[in-house]
Amino acid sequence: MEDRLVAVMGRQQGSGVLLTPELVLTSAHILSGNDRVWVVAPAGNGGMCDVVWSSVLFQCDAALLKARWPIVPADRLPPFRWAALSGQQAVRGCTVLGFPQVQRYGEEDDLEAVQVPGTLTPLSGRMRGRYVLQVDHPPAHRPDGSPWAGLSGGPLLVGPVLLGIVTEDARGWNHSAIDAVPVSRVLREPDFVHALRQHWPDAPAVEAHSSPDPRDFAYEPLYAKAVKARYSRMEVFGLDDLGTNENSWDLDTAYLSLEALAAPSAEQRDGGTLPAPRAQRIEDLLGTRPRTVLRGEAGAGKTTLVWWLASHAACRTMPKQLSELDGLVPFVIPMRSLAAQGIANPTPAQLPTIAQLPVDAAPGGWAGRVLESGRALLLVDGLDELPRADRAVARRWLADLLRMYPRTRCLVTVRPLAVEHAWLQSEGFEELQLLPMGSRDIQSFVAAWHTAARLECGAYPDEGRADQERARLTALERDLSQEFLRNTGLRDLARTPLLCAVICALHRRRSGLLPRTRWQLYDAALSMLLGNRDTYRRVGAPEGICLTIDDGRQLLQRIAVWLVRNGRAELSGEQAVRQLELGMNGLRHVREQGTAREVLRHLLNRSGLLQERAADSLQFIHRTFQDFLAANEFRENDSLDELLGHAAEEQWQDVIRLVIGHCGRTEVRRVVAGLLAAGGEASERESAWSLRTLAAECAMSAAYLDDDQHEAVWKGVEALGPPLSEAEADLLSSLGPDVLPCLPEPTGLGHVSASGVVQVLASLGSAAIPLLKRYAQHESSMVRARIAYQWQPANARVFAEEVLSSMRLDDIGLDVVDHEQLSLLADLGPVGALVIWGNHCSGSLRRALRGRCVREMAVENNASLRTLEFLADHPEMEELSIESCPLLGDISALAGSGVQVLGLHAPCTHLLKETAPLPRVIALKLLLPPGTLMDARLLTVFPGLRALTLDVEGAEGDVVLDLTGHTGPLPAGRLAIEPYPGVKLTLLGADRFGDDLHVRRHPPGL
Repeated sequence: MEDRLVAVMGRQQGSGVLLTPELVLTSAHILSGNDRVWVVAPAGNGGMCDVVWSSVLFQCDAALLKARWPIVPADRLPPFRWAALSGQQAVRGCTVLGFPQVQRYGEEDDLEAVQVPGTLTPLSGRMRGRYVLQVDHPPAHRPDGSPWAGLSGGPLLVGPVLLGIVTEDARGWNHSAIDAVPVSRVLREPDFVHALRQHWPDAPAVEAHSSPDPRDFAYEPLYAKAVKARYSRMEVFGLDDLGTNENSWDLDTAYLSLEALAAPSAEQRDGGTLPAPRAQRIEDLLGTRPRTVLRGEAGAGKTTLVWWLASHAACRTMPKQLSELDGLVPFVIPMRSLAAQGIANPTPAQLPTIAQLPVDAAPGGWAGRVLESGRALLLVDGLDELPRADRAVARRWLADLLRMYPRTRCLVTVRPLAVEHAWLQSEGFEELQLLPMGSRDIQSFVAAWHTAARLECGAYPDEGRADQERARLTALERDLSQEFLRNTGLRDLARTPLLCAVICALHRRRSGLLPRTRWQLYDAALSMLLGNRDTYRRVGAPEGICLTIDDGRQLLQRIAVWLVRNGRAELSGEQAVRQLELGMNGLRHVREQGTAREVLRHLLNRSGLLQERAADSLQFIHRTFQDFLAANEFRENDSLDELLGHAAEEQWQDVIRLVIGHCGRTEVRRVVAGLLAAGGEASERESAWSLRTLAAECAMSAAYLDDDQHEAVWKGVEALGPPLSEAEADLLSSLGPDVLPCLPEPTGLGHVSASGVVQVLASLGSAAIPLLKRYAQHESSMVRARIAYQWQPANARVFAEEVLSSMRLDDIGLDVVDHEQLSLLADLGPVGALVIWGNHCSGSLRRALRGRCVREMAVENNASLRTLEFLADHPEMEELSIESCPLLGDISALAGSGVQVLGLHAPCTHLLKETAPLPRVIALKLLLPPGTLMDARLLTVFPGLRALTLDVEGAEGDVVLDLTGHTGPLPAGRLAIEPYPGVKLTLLGADRFGDDLHVRRHPPGL
């Protein structure tokens, strides 16, 4: 923070602190009304500054200055942090920086900086709204005035965090007490907040500290360095042909941003006016969601995302969408490690220790203080890796922790069906689903993988060989990219980063020859890793041990099956040794080469399948390989009945899915028959659905299955009937188009059952359109809304012609995303509500909507819209919402419209200051920047206003509505104001309206 210190030359000399290279916060009284002042920084330059805001009223002695050029280069300034104290305890180890009279030196009385240590006593200035620093070593009295003269405006700090700015030498304390204006007091000034947003829109959030400990600020950089060391690199499958250390790559090189989909709300699913969720990059979705449950398939990239978030938060290098996470303290909680360490309910003090980072122990109470201040980023990875019985305990722990520390941001990752939908909704979590990689993402991944592979060539001692391998990799990349473009089956196999990496690695090893099924992919990957890797790299037997492929499988299967049987994902070295000793009983040629401990070291060093991420904690590189090996052990050990006995348990079902590939015809029949029997005998609906669909998955994967058993499997699925929950719909969707003959016709189905079937059909692509078309004639608007929700750009024309053109739409909403969909509106009947996304100018909207009756409409995320001219053709429009239209500069067309319900989101809300009165509007919803000040002109613009709903960006902030300038009665006689829960509304001049002005709080969660 020392580099942010400046001297301010007003009517009297003072001090100040650089918020940015151009913005200075200082005291107002040293300016004495000047509009411009000179500022100089020891760490930079001098420059003239304009006063953009100042105040000396109500104990708020502060001013904001704007320099005409950077005072200090941006790259020389440390990250900026400011905070408010939420407790009244004394805070030791605080400092004040500045240029006081007592510190001047030389014949010319030159300025010199001072660092004044002391103890902050917040309670001492409580009545005046001030902080008071009790100085450790006060200066002597001076006959010419206070020795602290010139210190005003200097920063009051705890560690590197700004708490306030100095305002005066407290009287009566012999210069041992210094008063300061708290940051929190300055931020209560609406005009300051407005100026700050104008000149620094990306200002960091104000932290809340209850009782900061100066030791924390020395420890946190060390912790951040340890997080970066652990999580800034990831292992890329197949990139280790030079040795087991070369498959670790910088996360920014290897990280691929994936798409995700937000879970639709009940209103969106049932045809409400809210726009349906659209696939977005995961970074865009996480930025607006403080608490998230992220669902994703095995190998979908959940753990990679957690590592990426931890590394960038600690290093303050988040992209703009996630800038609010910069500087948060990440606590990564791999749930597999909790089980391995025997921890059920981690305390705050245990959170930094679970990941076993390479850093010393934290100061006592540090993690609790981080959580209390709202600076924690809790990353709970792999909740599905806990046994099902332990998940309720984990949920209670997480819920209790977040209730204790409600400002904590949290991400929980889990397999799609591991917990029910809305599992953490009551704790404020929103759900996201990682989507399978599309063609563009697959191509990006292939390029990134081969780029990383070419980087490894730099370690070759022979430059000629390196060049030859780089050229070969370039050719392989080109061939594989083309193969993905023309081979639909291969694309379907590569929908997750793990499987795509496996394909890249096998394509490289096999010079273009690839497996055709997922089971074959895993089998080939294991053979590659356990087979001739060392031979291929001209590595002999450095540990003195040489294992065949079958040797490696037999030994690793013992470890894998132990993990599955014990519901674990990690084990200790001793536990692994005991399993290897059992496995080596029948491998005499392996016993002759070394002990079980030596064999374990060989497997860790040479196989690439087993790894030690933390001290004495071993795991497979991915749980799928663990399940694949365990499945074969169950089959070879004639333990299929044991496997079937756990078929209703989600953690065992992945093993069952993989065991089919290992089985012969008789064994396949045994497994499928066992699943059918279990499904038929299940007393709970959830188990029956899970087991029967699992039987169908196994039947589809089997190389051979008798016709009678095949028929029995699908009759069992058909007997399930329509799905009544999202989880049941997901189970049927997992079976793909083969499930279509099992789905019921819409005749006689109620809206709940029909909606469930529609959810399944929506996931099955073009093959489902004939049945979807019949469901489109359902009388329920909820069912038809679900169908309309599936209108996507990828199949816009076919869907419109085959499904929407004959479907009633006048009582539901319809989303329009691209230009083709907009042009297809002409072929559809009347629509109840239109939500139009994307960049469409007013002329395009006017042409597309000409001749159509539009009563309700929303325009979202439109960077092309400049006017609302299209309203001229639609006097019938009653409700309009405008959101995220940054170039909209003219809303005058509203004056001639029939709009009665209007929604405006920032930055469009500023246009209200310039518009003519809109007497028809009776209900107004505004999304405002925090710190917005609205005056009585609002009632002049909307003389018929009866209801006002207020929300703020970022879900929390202050709004001031000043009605003191309105001298007449309320325009419509009464006005209901409804602020959202996060809005801190201040009403001025409202008392004289009495009961005619009513404030009612918006219900939480709506």
